[in-house]
Amino acid sequence: MATQDRVVVGLAEEPDLLVQDFTGRHSTWAVLSPLTLKLIRYDDHWRPWAELAERVPGTRDGSWRRDDDGRTTVTYRLRAGLRWHDGTPLTARDAVAAFELLRSLRADYPHRPIVEAIEEMHVTGDDGLSLTVRWGNAKPYAPFEEWGTVLPARLLQSATLDDPGRWTREESLRCPISHGPFRIGEWVAGSHLRLVRHARHPRGMPRLSEIEFRFFRDPAELRDAVAGGRVHVTELSGFSAADAEALAGCSPRVRVANVPSSMWEHLDFNLSDRHLADLRVRQAIAHAIDREAIAAEVHRGLCQVAHSWLPPRHPAHNDQVERYPHDPRRSRELLAAAGFRPGPGGVLIDPDGRPLSFGLLTTARPGGGRWTASSSRPLVAERMARQLAAVGIELRPEAVTADKAFARFRSRDFPHLAMFAWSIGLEANGYLMWHSSQVPDGPGCYGTNLPGWRSALNDQVLEKIIAEGDPDARDKLIREQQVEWARQLPSLPLFFLPQVNAYDAGLRNVRYVGAFGTYVTWNCWQWAWDRDQDGTP
Repeated sequence: MATQDRVVVGLAEEPDLLVQDFTGRHSTWAVLSPLTLKLIRYDDHWRPWAELAERVPGTRDGSWRRDDDGRTTVTYRLRAGLRWHDGTPLTARDAVAAFELLRSLRADYPHRPIVEAIEEMHVTGDDGLSLTVRWGNAKPYAPFEEWGTVLPARLLQSATLDDPGRWTREESLRCPISHGPFRIGEWVAGSHLRLVRHARHPRGMPRLSEIEFRFFRDPAELRDAVAGGRVHVTELSGFSAADAEALAGCSPRVRVANVPSSMWEHLDFNLSDRHLADLRVRQAIAHAIDREAIAAEVHRGLCQVAHSWLPPRHPAHNDQVERYPHDPRRSRELLAAAGFRPGPGGVLIDPDGRPLSFGLLTTARPGGGRWTASSSRPLVAERMARQLAAVGIELRPEAVTADKAFARFRSRDFPHLAMFAWSIGLEANGYLMWHSSQVPDGPGCYGTNLPGWRSALNDQVLEKIIAEGDPDARDKLIREQQVEWARQLPSLPLFFLPQVNAYDAGLRNVRYVGAFGTYVTWNCWQWAWDRDQDGTP
């Protein structure tokens, strides 16, 4: 049962540690919102707002500046009066110390390429609250990526952090001193993590005295806990459309949230293949696949059919791009124009007699697992194979576990097609995904241009985007880039998958975001039970 000042959040995944810079688990980031302030955070309307900083840097006040040589200087002013959980004042020197610690490490960690793109970071001003970050020009995308968090560098030892095998056993990473409105009470592995109210958030004192995260083995176990009233809020649930239907009728207190998200399900074309290098073939595949029917059948209509790589909720989304509706007749016309003719077994052949046959690499969810998308992909692949066969294209799906699949995706080790989802961050501008310099054609490449798309016009627009400091002007350029992207079709957009979660109707201000890196706990200081009359409405 709910108590007046306590909330239980259920996750279908347990964090491995509690410092963002050393983990790739989304569950860690969901737990960190109450524990750790970020310089800039996003709200449920996908708008940036300053949390640890006083304001979002911009070109109008000179706090964001791009020089002619391609270097960028960003200045943040931290809020006054903030303290670490041990009572030590938090200043810009802490950010510099965290940066210097990360730069000194010999081990790899998720944001290392971004940290290495910073030329210098230093404290400005007399009060120690202004932080200036100077970015080099070797990685022009870097200023738009998150470089890390402000860590208690004085409590961390680089000798320990140099060994990734010790991270999950390192107390300073599992139970860190931080600076958010809640601090760690206890962490019982495999069971729960209890956070207790510690201080005022910059935007208000939390109404709750405790937030307890409980960890569940799979979505079914989490669903039963919600139905039984043992969990008040879920995040990263892995709930399917069937779970949503079951929860919607289980109790008058349970509300189901189906939030359109930035989880972009798509097909990447390997443009190194001679057939897929032909735009007419890619367009024919797009017209042959009935995305609307697949969305209705497999996802029960909960997902949004995609026409670009940015979701409709994003301020830079362009709704006026070329679309590829289901049209098998048009598909056959394109293939005929490309020189394909009927071959054995109903599969088209090219002028050299080679069959129009493609392998598809995707993910599987063995033994049930956690994530809904992985369980649905084999079904989607099966339906796409039938639809493509109707126009003379053979599709040969191969489903492997996610860790194996993503290793192959990132190295472009798929001969023809790859089906998976990117969790697109709200700061994304397309450069890492689509600039020709970001094709991962060597070890350690940070780019994600997996199709291997190279377009001079696209590159020119992307280079303008990363040089633009004004958000409105940048969004206009991103909309322009989507026109060229949709015309060239290096990937086929499939769906924006929903984030299905549930929460107690008596808990106010639960506001799901539906975007990579920002989770429902982003505003937990506003959460309040109905009987708390002083809560924010």
